[in-house]
Amino acid sequence: MVDYKFWLIKIEDNIFWLYLNNPNKKNAFDIAVVNELEQILNDEIKQNNDIRVLVITTSLDDIFTVGLDIKWLVTLDDSKSKDMTRKLQKIFSKFEDLPIPVIAAVKGLNLTAGFELMLCADIIIAADNARFGQVETKWGMTPAAGATQRLIRLIGPLKAKELIYTSRIINAQEAVKIGLINELVPLAELEVRVKDLAKLIVKNSGRAIELSKQLIQMGIYNNAEGFQMEGEAFQELFSSGEPKRKLKEFLERS
Repeated sequence: MVDYKFWLIKIEDNIFWLYLNNPNKKNAFDIAVVNELEQILNDEIKQNNDIRVLVITTSLDDIFTVGLDIKWLVTLDDSKSKDMTRKLQKIFSKFEDLPIPVIAAVKGLNLTAGFELMLCADIIIAADNARFGQVETKWGMTPAAGATQRLIRLIGPLKAKELIYTSRIINAQEAVKIGLINELVPLAELEVRVKDLAKLIVKNSGRAIELSKQLIQMGIYNNAEGFQMEGEAFQELFSSGEPKRKLKEFLERS
């Protein structure tokens, strides 16, 4: 296996553990982080038939990710913002379409892009210190990587609108109450609980689970036009200059 700059990987008992590991930037996402994720999907996971479950988590106890890297965003050329959203959506869709079950094990703060990647998982287990937010409207933007399409499938349109419109960050207790996550466990027990769950899955027929996942995905409304329009909306707002102005003001205060 390759040593990656932004991710740590290991395989145990047919379980592939994928740790987001960009601590100097609080696990922030930029195009390099996402490209490396795509490389791992293509070279490490899809090529290994022994992998039965993928667990995505973080190497940090208090941060899953702060989301898209603000310092990178403010330098992003306006004309390339749509390409950025298409790239995110493409790779996140690859993640969602993996034939094996994906468990997201969330610790600490999880915002924007990390939140949207989490929505692509089949099962979400969160530690009691987890916090969640889709906060783009605070900065004059829309979500860029599928949240407007996927969040409504988990928690319904009313709650999805509330979270996106208000940019409110919620704790793990509220997340389990509204159906955003499957289960809430103490931080110290998170990986043990996820491993136990993954082992239960590994015991069952891999082909039966793969077909079940395909059928369930077919039953979920998937509007390709909605994803396209999400990217176009992000580009329109990003090109207005308001997001960069607000983000730069935030960086100057930090």
